[in-house]
Order: sequence, then structure tokens, then C-alpha cells
Amino acid sequence: MRRSGPSRNVGRGRVTDLDISAKDAGMLRQGAWFGRLPARLQALILARSTVRSYRKGEVIVREGEPGKGMGAVLDGQVHLLRRVGDAREVLVDVGETGYWFGSYGTLSRGAPSIGSIVATAPVRVLFLPLAAFERIVDEDPRYYRELARILTDRFAHMYRYMVEAQGLAPEEWLRTRLLDLAHVRRGDAADAGPVSILVSQAELATMVGVSRQTLSALLARLEARGVIETGFRSIRVLG
Repeated sequence: MRRSGPSRNVGRGRVTDLDISAKDAGMLRQGAWFGRLPARLQALILARSTVRSYRKGEVIVREGEPGKGMGAVLDGQVHLLRRVGDAREVLVDVGETGYWFGSYGTLSRGAPSIGSIVATAPVRVLFLPLAAFERIVDEDPRYYRELARILTDRFAHMYRYMVEAQGLAPEEWLRTRLLDLAHVRRGDAADAGPVSILVSQAELATMVGVSRQTLSALLARLEARGVIETGFRSIRVLG
């Protein structure tokens, strides 16, 4: 997937609500990371954040720029991209409702972002500015360890991907990625039924590091096994 990264403008987003709704707060509390935080820390994050909206195609975070804060997707979908070479960006992950981003730049106190976050649909995000984050951890340094768990969780996630990409056969590696995307799409809901992944085959090919032709063959095998059903710009994960 080729994109002209430098030509896109970073969207500041439009503040749609200074206070998060009870529904959105409840959704975030169901998440594995946010839900484990102490109730007081959850309340501080929600109170000191704003809700912003972005149009499809807007860059929320640009790779290489200083971190300005961290956020969570409330509605819509984002892509995490990492630049390879001068112009090519590779799709690393797909984030939907409950997906947290910007943690590296925030927890590193403004270090350059290690990837770009792009809205692939109109999205609303909860945004905690870097200054608000710093006030929280300055007031109670113990909270930094709680917040840092998001990075350790993400590290374990990516380390597993690195090992599986090298150790699994291409068909099983693709199956693993699709099952992970389905898990993210479901969130922490108990329902393990079929779920549709809104990702094109070109995008999915970059995620698993194969050609479009190879991906098509692998998807056909998984479909024959009853693992998935393919559609236009979507894949339905059945298991």
C-alpha cells in the first residue's frame, strides 16, 4: 500500500464535547487495559480529556512528530501505519472502538511518534493532552506505572507478531492476524460469533507481508476451511 505520507496534513480534530458521555465511558471501562486502571485514575483521565472528531483521511498522529497526547477510538476506525523507505507506508494494525493510540509519545514525555494514526472513516476519539497526562503523574507518580502497562501490553502483542511471522506457515500466520482483528472488533464481549473486518485485501497483504496474489490464494484456503467468508473490502471471520 503506497501513500504519500508527507503530503497529508495532520488534522487537529474538532472538539465536539468537553465531557465524555456515560455511554462512552462505560465502553472504555470494558477494555482490558483501561478497565484494570484504579477507579480514581480512570476518573482523572476522563475528566481531563476532551472528545474530538476527525474526517475520513485525516492524520491524527504523524510518525516522527513529538507526541501531543494519547487517545482512544470512541466511534469509527483508524489505521496504524509505519513508514518504510521514503514514500511507502505499511499497515501495522487496524483500530476500532476502544483502541488506544499515542501512548509511546505520551509516556515518553513527547518523544517522536513511532507510527502514524489515520482515520479511515469519520471517527470520534477521546483525547488526553500531554500536559494533562503530566499533571496526573506529577500529582501521583504511582499512576505512571499503571499507565505504562499499555506499552508493556503492546510490546508483548508485537513481540508475539514478530515471532509468529517468522515461525508460522503463511496460511496460519494470516489466520492468526484475522482472528486477532476479529477479537479487537468484538472488544471484550462474550459473544464469539462471526464478525466482519473492514479491511481491503491490499491492506491485509501489507500486514502479513505477502503479495496480493499470494494473499488471494491464502484467503481461498481459509474460506475452504470454513474460517472466513470474503466480501468487497471486508472479510467475515466465522470462528
